Parts: sequence; structure tokens; C-alpha cells
Amino acid sequence: MGNAVRKRDVAAPDSAQTMRDRFGALTLTMLNETPLAAAWSVNFLANFFVGPLYRDLAERFDMSRAQFVILYSLSRKPGLVARDICLATGLPKNSISRAVSELLDRRLIDRAVDADDRRAKPLMLTAKGRHLLEQVVPLFMARQDAMRAALTDEEKAAFDRLLSKMIDAMPSWVGAD
Repeated sequence: MGNAVRKRDVAAPDSAQTMRDRFGALTLTMLNETPLAAAWSVNFLANFFVGPLYRDLAERFDMSRAQFVILYSLSRKPGLVARDICLATGLPKNSISRAVSELLDRRLIDRAVDADDRRAKPLMLTAKGRHLLEQVVPLFMARQDAMRAALTDEEKAAFDRLLSKMIDAMPSWVGAD
């Protein structure tokens, strides 16, 4: 069953043609008729979700993916150290370290020294960093809303439950890098 080929449900008869016209016949084959269709579909969605957003962030705000990830992570949980952000995002240490330096230079974050562990350097957003995020997060929200617009409220809830289930199972299939 592991090599089973899945077929996607098509919402409307012309949606397959629309996909073929926009992305080509190979895309439909990869999304529907290969043993890797599920993984390919997740990657396809992720690429088309984040690719345009990160290009826009680079052009409009001179912000990289790693910089956004750091700012957003700190907005959700102030006082993280770079290692925490690497663990929470899967981004490599060198990318996060470089982005931390750039954000410090731009005064979008501050770094402190932990009183209990002098080696730890907790990071916090500055007012300037918060202001930038107030401009950027709505772009992600709008894209997320557009991506999920094809789903009913019940489908969104089911999708969210399935994503959570797969994420919760990650320790069983992600290697100990």
C-alpha cells in the first residue's frame, strides 16, 4: 500500500484543465499519478504559498525568510535563543545566526544575556521590529485565507486536525539530525 498511487478529487470538471493550462500536464501527473503524490502535493502548496511571499518581503521590506521566521517566532514567544528558533522551524543554524546578526544591525531585535546561563543570549523584538511585523503578517494571513478559500469550514477543521496529527507524529519519522 506504501507505493499506492492516489487520485485527487477534482472540485469542478474544468479545474483539471485550469491546472493543466496554468502549471502544465507534468504537474497534474506529479500531483495525481505517482507514488509520491501526497508529498509532492504538500511541497507544491508550500512552494506556491511561501515563494511569492518571500519574494515580496525581499523586495518591499529587504527581509529574508530567516529574518521573518525570527521576528515572527519572537512575536509569539519573546526571549527565545537562536537554537530554539532552529528547533522550532527546521532552518539551519547558520541561516538563523546570519539573520540574527542582520536583524540586530537593523535594530529590529535586541539581544540580552541570561542571568542564569551567561552563554544564552535571549532575543526580543524591538518596537521597530513589531512595527515591521504589523505590516508583514497581514500579507501571510491574506495568502493563507486565499489558499484555504477552496475549503468549507468543516474541511478547514478536518485539514487542521490532519496537519496536527502528522506534525505530532514527526518524531517517529524525522531523523535525529
